[in-house]
Amino acid sequence: MSKLKKLIKKHKKIETEIKKLIKTRLNDRASSSWTELRMLKKEKLFIKDRINFLR
Repeated sequence: MSKLKKLIKKHKKIETEIKKLIKTRLNDRASSSWTELRMLKKEKLFIKDRINFLR
């Protein structure tokens, strides 16, 4: 697989993790879930920048 396809696959995986975390966060408002969500979103943006750069 090319680097681009790997990055796209990783981006989609992180996106699903974010969606799951947002759903659980509706009931559980712990600060640990907030920091994890913030970290995942930053990583997703970094990967998205890499994808755009490679295209």
